Amino acid sequence: MTTDRSEAFDLPQVLEDLARAVDLGEQLGLREELTQARDVLTQASHRRRLAPQTTVAALLGATGSGKSSLTNAMAGSEVSRTARTRPTTTQPLAVVPDTAAEATELLDWLSINHRVRVDGGWALGETTVLVDLPDIDSDEPAHRAIAERMAGKVDVLVWVLDPEKYADGVVHRDFLIPMAAHAEVMVVALNQVDRLDPESRDAVLADLRRILDREGLGAVSVIAVSARTGQGVETLARTVASVASNRLASARSLAAHARRAASELGERTGLIAPSGRGAPTPGPAAQQEPQVRHSLTALRQAAASLAGVDVVSQAVEGSDRHRARTRVGWFWLRWIGHLRRDPLRALHLGTGRPPAPKSADAERSDGATGSGVIDLTSLPAAGPAATGRLRSSAHVYAVAACSALPGDLAAQAVLRSDERAERLAEPLELAVAQVDYGTWKRPVWWKAANVLQWVTALAALIGGLWLVAIHVLEDYLLLISIDVPRWGAVPWPTVLLLGGLLIGLVLAGLGTFLAGLQARRHRRRIVERLRRATDEVVNAELIEPLRAETHGWVELARILERIA
Repeated sequence: MTTDRSEAFDLPQVLEDLARAVDLGEQLGLREELTQARDVLTQASHRRRLAPQTTVAALLGATGSGKSSLTNAMAGSEVSRTARTRPTTTQPLAVVPDTAAEATELLDWLSINHRVRVDGGWALGETTVLVDLPDIDSDEPAHRAIAERMAGKVDVLVWVLDPEKYADGVVHRDFLIPMAAHAEVMVVALNQVDRLDPESRDAVLADLRRILDREGLGAVSVIAVSARTGQGVETLARTVASVASNRLASARSLAAHARRAASELGERTGLIAPSGRGAPTPGPAAQQEPQVRHSLTALRQAAASLAGVDVVSQAVEGSDRHRARTRVGWFWLRWIGHLRRDPLRALHLGTGRPPAPKSADAERSDGATGSGVIDLTSLPAAGPAATGRLRSSAHVYAVAACSALPGDLAAQAVLRSDERAERLAEPLELAVAQVDYGTWKRPVWWKAANVLQWVTALAALIGGLWLVAIHVLEDYLLLISIDVPRWGAVPWPTVLLLGGLLIGLVLAGLGTFLAGLQARRHRRRIVERLRRATDEVVNAELIEPLRAETHGWVELARILERIA
């Protein structure tokens, strides 16, 4: 009794798990594979709402098994037509006790139009409806379709076999084995045992029991009956009533349908082995294997190479040196630096300050939203080697990351990852363009060095002009003889000219050297920023979608195994 109650209370959890499995399957791209699970959820929703206190038990069997006769015997009256011609049952027939007040709407949902009322108090229980179904092996496809549809909707399954066809492959292969999950709501009746002597009857019953045990139906009760003599009919009625008791047969049946749908979904996707034992569940631990980590490192390096990280970092260092020469270089040669193009700006990078945070999601001129307008760079196009290296490394990583998935699922996931890798070039270029290169920043010491260059240049200019003036006045105009002040033996104009030139040159050399050191440090910082930017693109475009997909399959496998 305790077990039954827990099963009833577990049904909502089972259905919730199945609904979660359907949602996950849709996210993972499953379509037709989810049809049965969706049908089970729809059926469960209707069945739990319609006549929850009523149990529907159906008699199923092959042609000639005597279902109609057994229906009459259990009902205690001639409610179902019997004849030598077969099949005699072409439409489902429901035997409804007067006490099953809620059965009408339920039978309408089951599309059972032929109904016979009997007095309440019969052996099956006052709220149990007995249904006689068409033959499951009928030559008429419509009859078999009705039986198959009803077998998936009723609460209790009573399989009626006969001594000649009890091992019929149609019954076992097409119905009993696939519906092994319904063992708790299943009863097997071996009819027409009056045609056998006691020894033959015992042999047939033993063989039938052996077959059922082999098919995973060891818990199913096997009752020997004879509709003609009434032998075992009362026992069969009590057994069916026991299965249908406590109002739990419907819950058990729905749970069995959910388990069957979960098993078939797991088998179709490869997440559950066909034997019924759960296949090894793929797990996140596989993502930490050295092969995955190594392939991920190679993928990130290939993405950085495709994005031109080395080219850009060299341009950053060259740009720093170029700008330093125009600020701390020798004053008299700075004009040459201005004639040269900034290496970074030549790539259309570092052309201004980064966008302000509040404008990061500003509306663009085309009506879309984004992080502002980013022009494409002028980086040289990636060569075939870099492109091929990225594709190859992305494929190797996807194969390693999906190694724990079943073969077909892994192949599909790898294919989708390869397609995403084909579209990686533009996001990488955009990421490179959005990096803050800090070209608008100027070190404080550059200002001091620039002032010193102006001072030395001015001193040299004053000294030079002084010397020119003396030369003109003394040698050309012959006006006066100038006594030039001296610093020791050296005239001050000469000191100013040569000192300004030499000191400026020394300061320029020292400044250029320091700027070179600073440029190398800046290059290393920019390489780190670029690698972070390209790694983020790889994470967003390749790793996270693949990880989400593999984790989705992991979660789906766990849910299906928990249900099944």
